Order: sequence, then structure tokens, then C-alpha cells
Amino acid sequence: MARFNLKSFAQPEILKKIKSANLIPLLEPFRMFLKMKEFALPSCADQEIDATALGAILAQPDEDMPGDLVEALHLIGSLGSDERFDELLDMATANQIETDGEVTALDLATQIWLKNPEALERKEHEEFFQKRKSFESFRAANPEVVIAIDDLPVDLSALEESLDAYFLAKKRGVGCRVTRKDSAGEVRFLIEHGQPCKREPSRKGPRSTSTFFRPEKTDVVIYDVVHNELRINASAFADVREYRALFGRHIFGGEDRFVFSEKYTLDPLKKDGRAALNCRDIPGMDKVDLREVEYSWGGAFEHFEIHRAEGLFHALALIQRDIEKEPHIRKAVFRIKLEGEKKSRTVTIKAGNKSGYNRGEEAMVIEDSLRARGFVLTEETAHDAQADAALAGD
Repeated sequence: MARFNLKSFAQPEILKKIKSANLIPLLEPFRMFLKMKEFALPSCADQEIDATALGAILAQPDEDMPGDLVEALHLIGSLGSDERFDELLDMATANQIETDGEVTALDLATQIWLKNPEALERKEHEEFFQKRKSFESFRAANPEVVIAIDDLPVDLSALEESLDAYFLAKKRGVGCRVTRKDSAGEVRFLIEHGQPCKREPSRKGPRSTSTFFRPEKTDVVIYDVVHNELRINASAFADVREYRALFGRHIFGGEDRFVFSEKYTLDPLKKDGRAALNCRDIPGMDKVDLREVEYSWGGAFEHFEIHRAEGLFHALALIQRDIEKEPHIRKAVFRIKLEGEKKSRTVTIKAGNKSGYNRGEEAMVIEDSLRARGFVLTEETAHDAQADAALAGD
């Protein structure tokens, strides 16, 4: 199924940003399709392309449009932006692609696709990773044992085989692929796998029919070397449990290498009030605001209460109130401004082991801030927090 809206490439001015010398080789494998659409693709790379006619074809994708063409335009369109020009130039250099002084970002993305499409796919995976937010955290069973990044296995085939068997048993097909990306203090794994099959109504010309396909899903597993913990993003908790066990077995030497334990507490909001938002001592942090808290009062009626405001501490002060001391705080939402960034980020923390915020290099700054203000439990306080959460009915 096509996963990219071709609307941008339907605009002739977008197509004109790509040199004919790059665009014609990109379209060459699809010459028969274009001929069927009554479009004559030039045979020489230095000939001009009728961008208006080509845009009209791309503006009306149908079941005959080749999936490989859609995939190519998806990657080129999503990654070939001016903001990524320097990154694309580095990728072109790494792939021994010669460029001139008139090359555009879309030219670079097209040339990289022609030379090494997997490089663009990996880049998109990195972009995708940055958008993942909600992670379950698992502590090392033995905090004293830390595995260096260089000591982790590079061959992931045994892990892929075990995951393949798991997903096959769950009726999600075969072909699981795990890719690894190392960065400072972290190792990130992307797990691509099938989902249960779907059958959707569709049109084939004037005829009503159905399309049968298996959607794809990508999950994320992170090994945080600095804090010696495993973080997992997956839609089903059964998958989270399986990742914990199988990554433990194949990557870290034991299925129980990482265990569930309470990680986050929101008690600093009760104990320290507005001082819990102090970030002046955290390099890279500019400002923190509290936007929302969710209380659990417990009791037979499972009473929950949500307080929300742009600056919650200021809003409470205006009505002569403060953070409630009696109920358990289940969730808090913060707005965090990092140095050098124009927009603030939303950070959601739930008492327990779940957090929600964009991952990437800046995530380490956010994590450092949470630990400095006591929102991350130490080994000594984790057991007490788990007991408190159980009493509160969480």
C-alpha cells in the first residue's frame, strides 16, 4: 500500500528542482508505466522533462502506479529538504557521489537513492526514531554489570530468527528485520515486522473489489549504557515482554538481564513545589513549566482529578492553592524548552516506568534534568515507590 502522498511532486515547480540528469535515471525503470500514461520520457539525460505533464500523472495515482516509484518519491520528498542539505551532502560524500556547486537538496536525495537507496532508508529510520515518545523502562537486574557498546554482538540473525518465530505464531507473517544504530551512550534497535492482515474495499477502474495486504510496524528498543536500562516502545505489552526476554537472551546474555521496576515518581512536585522545575544547573536546559497533573484519590469510587493550565503553579497561586499533598500523582505533563530551540517540547511522565518524550541526543538532557530533580527513583527508593503506587490503586 502506498504510504506517501504524491501531492508535492504533482507540482511542476517541485519537479523542476531536480536536474533532468538525475530525474530521468530515477524514472527510467518505470518507462513502460509512463508510456501507458501517454508520457514520453526523454532518452537522453540532458533533455528537458515536461514537468507539467509528469506532475499531472503523479497527481492522480492509481492501482497501476509501481510501488517502487512511490517508495522512491516518498524517501526523496521526505528527506530532500533544505534543512537536511548538509546531512545529505555528507551522505553523498560517504557514497562517493560527485556533486557540483548547483546541486539542490532534492538532487542530492535523488542521487543517493540511485546509488544507495538503503542509505536513505536508514536515514528515514533515524528520523522515525526521533518521533517515538512512549517507552517502558526496565532496570538492570544487577546494576553493577554494565555492558560496553563495543561488547554487544553485531550479528543479529539469531535474534531475528527468534522474533520471526514469535511473530509467525502471532499470525503476523515472517520477515522480521532488526537494525542497530549506535550513538553516544545509547544503542538503538529498530524492529520491523508484519501486523495482522487486512482486507480493505478498493476500486480497480469502474469495478469494486478489495485489497488484501499485511501492514508493517516498526518498534524501538534502546539500551541506555549510561543509566544501565532497557527502554522499549511497542504497541502491545505482550511484545514489550517478548522484546525484554529475547533481547536479554541474544544481546545481553540472559532473559532476566533487565527486570520491571518502578522508575518514575512525581513526589518532587509535592515535596519541592515550584523548585522541582529548576533547571539552571542542567547544561542545555532553558526552561521547564508544569502544564498538567492527574491525581488519584483512591477509594471505592476510583476518584481521579486533572488540573491543567499553561503554567500550573502560577495558576494555582492565583486561586490560593498548591499541589495537593494527600492524593497520589499518577501523571504530570511538562513543557520543556531546550537551549537553541525555538519551540518547547511536551514531556509526559507517569508514576511507574513509562515516559513520553521525543528521543534523540536531546533526550539525555531531559533525562539528566529528571534525575537531578528526583523524578527518577534510586535503587533505595524504588521499592517504597512501588508499594505506594500499589496502595494508591495504580
